[in-house]
Amino acid sequence: MKEKIIVSDFDGTITKQDTLSTFLKTYADVEWLELEAMWERGDIGSAECLTKQFNLVPNISPKMIDDFLDTIQIDEHFKEFNEIRLKNNIDFVILSDGIDYFIKKILQKSNIKNVEVISNHGEFQNGEFIITYPNKNPLCKKVSGTCKCNTVKNLRTKYKQIYYVGDGTSDICVADKADYLFAKSTLLNYCRKEEIRCIEYKTYKEVVNYDGLGFNI
Repeated sequence: MKEKIIVSDFDGTITKQDTLSTFLKTYADVEWLELEAMWERGDIGSAECLTKQFNLVPNISPKMIDDFLDTIQIDEHFKEFNEIRLKNNIDFVILSDGIDYFIKKILQKSNIKNVEVISNHGEFQNGEFIITYPNKNPLCKKVSGTCKCNTVKNLRTKYKQIYYVGDGTSDICVADKADYLFAKSTLLNYCRKEEIRCIEYKTYKEVVNYDGLGFNI
């Protein structure tokens, strides 16, 4: 069993804004907001929500996505973090209920390498953007596209300690399942309300400098 792994959300955690929400706000029919509200209320799961939302984007194309992703900024300290954790031989994985097509292109654009991604899968097939859910769990209470709880449970069998970095609604279900939780925004507010111990952060600089990780910088 390995000593530790760092697990991180992507949208709003590594990126400065929620990539998918910004994309839908830019290109989708306004009806996507109704679906988002249904998901936030728990009326539908994220997999159903995401599929229906992307069906509201007319004439979606690789160029549309690439042009949009060129506008996305990432945490200015994330690349430094990734280089330091590689130097220190610490495992790291992005765990996202977003889409790998977006995530991998953003990482590539920022020249960030050697990062494992666990998320929903998106690809173009015959001119259509198809989303599939290889990490869906039939027992997931939230009916998420990527069940973060199940993934963290599996990681628990391989690592003594799990560090989790997150910010939003999709991270709430794993808030009490990590040994060390870095939280901001919606996740931080939830932890304060539920009295869940966490480490408040604003950027990945604070993750790099956290003494508990023992990075040799």
